[in-house]
Amino acid sequence: MFTDLRVYVIVGMFLVAGIALMIFNFIIIKHSKGKRASSAGMVNMWTDLLYRQTGIIPGKEQSESRHRTFLLKQLGDAENLVFFSQALLYLKSEFPDVYSNYIGRFGSVFQQLSVIYKKKPGIERACFADFICEFPGVTGETYGALIDNLISYIDDPNVYCRINVLRALCTIGNAQAIVNTLQVVNDKQLFIHRQTLTTVLSTFRGDKEILGDILWSRCLSWDENLMVSVIQFITSFSEYYKDIFMPYLRDPLAKRDVRIAIVRYYGRHMYEPAHPILLGFVDNPTDTTLAIVAATALESYPKLDTVSTLRGALLSRHWYVRYNASSSLIKLGANNDLLKIVRYGDYHESEIVMYMLEQEVKRQGINSRYYYNNRLDRERISA
Repeated sequence: MFTDLRVYVIVGMFLVAGIALMIFNFIIIKHSKGKRASSAGMVNMWTDLLYRQTGIIPGKEQSESRHRTFLLKQLGDAENLVFFSQALLYLKSEFPDVYSNYIGRFGSVFQQLSVIYKKKPGIERACFADFICEFPGVTGETYGALIDNLISYIDDPNVYCRINVLRALCTIGNAQAIVNTLQVVNDKQLFIHRQTLTTVLSTFRGDKEILGDILWSRCLSWDENLMVSVIQFITSFSEYYKDIFMPYLRDPLAKRDVRIAIVRYYGRHMYEPAHPILLGFVDNPTDTTLAIVAATALESYPKLDTVSTLRGALLSRHWYVRYNASSSLIKLGANNDLLKIVRYGDYHESEIVMYMLEQEVKRQGINSRYYYNNRLDRERISA
């Protein structure tokens, strides 16, 4: 009987816990729905206000000075800033001319807000910087207080704040602002992943050649991470660094990641003097990573010695060297050489080449094994 009682108690406790959990979930769902409804209501409120202020819908609009005061008071709260930004997006997409006129009249408010957000936590600064990415209010021709204040956010511990600040400055498009920001990043040893930095720099809305020139002149005294990011940024748009980068490609004492980035540059921007150096990286690999990257870069150099070197790389004991070499051979159109390798080559050569040929033919929507086996059969018959 005592045992039965304990079973009833345990079952009762589970029932109570289950009911409590159901009530808790119900409250959370209701709260979430209420919050979503509240958010939608706030966006609608801001949209109505903007549409009345710009005369799109009839209604009493605020005077210009009162509207400025209202914006400064309300948008100092990050949550209101988010609602306001969504309303601005509606205005921008539906009435672009009205939006441009509104930003021209009230964009200076963003500069004053940048002072307010200097005193806010990093996540709120990140929110404000993200807002400026969409609605900069100024162009790259003006180096003003908004830019100075954004740069002051860059040493925030919050990495999203740093990234959003750079995105905002790239949207504004002032080259000197980007250089000054990266100087702070270097001096204070702030971490931003090099690929992220490259991606953000590629969104720069000003003259990229000018920015690239200034960054290259400064990055020689910066740390390796920033230097590599600058080289990757330049690689994405400029062919005018072929002579400038050559000393680093030739110099075995140059930093390894810098040389790797420059090898990729010459893979994108073909330069004949770089060709024998790239061949050497693959022919006599003292650095496996350089050989891997150079094997890909050589796809831009369609010559007999390129094909010969890449064929030799198929015997490398490093899988990625073999993989990239076979990929480059396919892109160079050396299909007859590749089929001979499949038929007569070393096991490792045949394996990687057959794999790459299969991948290539799959991309074209053909049954790869059927296709290449038929090709080999026809060769045997003709022989």
